[in-house]
Amino acid sequence: MGLILTILVLAMGIALIGHAIFANSMATVVANIPAIILILIGTILISLNSVVTNPAMGLQVIVSLKFLNKRMRNGGTKKSPIDFKPFKFVDGLSDQEIMETVTDNQKSYLVSYRVRGSVSPITFTDDLQTLAGLKQQLLTNMERDTVLSTVNSVGKTAIKKKKLPKNATKAMKRKQDINHAVISNLRYNQTLETIVFLASPNLDILRTRQESLEVSFKQGLVIGYYQLKGEGLKQAVNSIFGE
Repeated sequence: MGLILTILVLAMGIALIGHAIFANSMATVVANIPAIILILIGTILISLNSVVTNPAMGLQVIVSLKFLNKRMRNGGTKKSPIDFKPFKFVDGLSDQEIMETVTDNQKSYLVSYRVRGSVSPITFTDDLQTLAGLKQQLLTNMERDTVLSTVNSVGKTAIKKKKLPKNATKAMKRKQDINHAVISNLRYNQTLETIVFLASPNLDILRTRQESLEVSFKQGLVIGYYQLKGEGLKQAVNSIFGE
């Protein structure tokens, strides 16, 4: 609709300019030059206004009047800019392992773990039953006052050279370079990253739920884990929530 209105405005402007040029057999074309310039400028401005105006909002005149009316009614109220930072480290904790989030005037506290899960090409019934029991126990201990969430993502593995002893021979160094070159050039060099978030309404509940979570981890629910702290926790939250 905006494009159609723009074309109509341009056509009308061209018609008016043509009328001003060819009126009186072009005898008044010089006298009409100021009018032609004004018509040209007005046509361009109105066309731009038509093409950038959302027709769903209504006529631009009405939209502008509504905007001016709102500005006049709210002119006396001064609004300071809001620094929107929903996530921050809890004050008073030097290790920066717990984050505080405020949504709808309600505080929540969260911690995060990076874990490695059990992956095997062979599945044993006993192992599955053990893992299922651990998961059920973990979910029962979490109760309804805590949110447990797992985020999986695929990332690129950072390839580093194997550290060699100071007295390494030339053959050992050459082997190191070959291995590093082969692994670095693998086409599908990816790794699966799993991050677990635990959120509770206060610090006391969070500590209790953390203990239950780590007990399940240590009993075999995962191969390995470590708690994210400081810059690592901040980067994990930013990469997921985009803050």
